[in-house]
Amino acid sequence: MARFSATITLSLVFTVLVATRLVTADETSSADHSLGGSVPLDESELREITLHVLEKNPLLSSSPGIKHASAQRSVRSVDIADVIYYPHAESAGIRRAFQVQCRRQMPIKSWTCGDTEIRRYCQLESQDFEVRVTGGIGYEEALALIQATRGTVQASATDGSVIPKTAILIWREHDTYLVTWGSPEGYQELAVEAHLRDDGNPAEPEDWQTNIFEPKG
Repeated sequence: MARFSATITLSLVFTVLVATRLVTADETSSADHSLGGSVPLDESELREITLHVLEKNPLLSSSPGIKHASAQRSVRSVDIADVIYYPHAESAGIRRAFQVQCRRQMPIKSWTCGDTEIRRYCQLESQDFEVRVTGGIGYEEALALIQATRGTVQASATDGSVIPKTAILIWREHDTYLVTWGSPEGYQELAVEAHLRDDGNPAEPEDWQTNIFEPKG
């Protein structure tokens, strides 16, 4: 069993290196990076981060590799890297992927990674872009929120402006849900706030009260 697990791990790391060649293709050889500037991640660093994540999350071996990786220089010569993997599992219509943030204090080259978080994705038949889902929202509830807020988005375009047609993100804080809408490429343009009616069924669109979200201040 140990040999089998090791084989899966090495296979994933190899896949990560292949999948991230485009991520690191535009790297420069300069070691000088300004505050807030982009810091390149080479293949050995991505492999190091992936092995950190695998050590605590063996399920990562089911992921086909890295979806996004970026890093930037912070204060006091601290580099911060954000790495997002392709989904490793799917349950009840929601796909799950790992994401992690790692740090290193220059000139030390090794990375230290924090707790791994879960990103969740919901695929709709009506759009190619997968909706990002946060919090404990199930597939049926996500569909109901999207359907309920779609009408509010359409009604908001009273001046002849283009109506956003792609659901981007569903976010929850306490009893408030926020559904953002935008372009097919994933750029957010409009947000709709949603609250469940008293004794309402979260899987029923008509049980949600919605309005355009207006940031305070």
